[in-house]
Amino acid sequence: MTRNENRSRLLIAGALGLTNIALVTALAFAGLGASAQAQGQNKDIVEKSNRAVACPSGWRHLRGDTAVCEPMGSTSPKIYAKKAEATCADGYFEVYRVWCSTRK
Repeated sequence: MTRNENRSRLLIAGALGLTNIALVTALAFAGLGASAQAQGQNKDIVEKSNRAVACPSGWRHLRGDTAVCEPMGSTSPKIYAKKAEATCADGYFEVYRVWCSTRK
């Protein structure tokens, strides 16, 4: 193997290594951004973690089923159910200690 072939192989290996590092870094940052984004929605039914707790403002029980809530319309606030010890994401307010909602 000549010196130029070795040099070419080393350059290719180095470039591939840097590309790999860039991809891993991009995926790591994408994962961080996704977890920081709000998780709420206002298009589908949301399962309740506790049947005794009411649906948040702008939501109602689905045809008498107290285990889920459905949005009352397209202007319903975005919500998601949270665990008791968890805190709501930025831009969300805690409602009944069970929900995180964009409306107080």
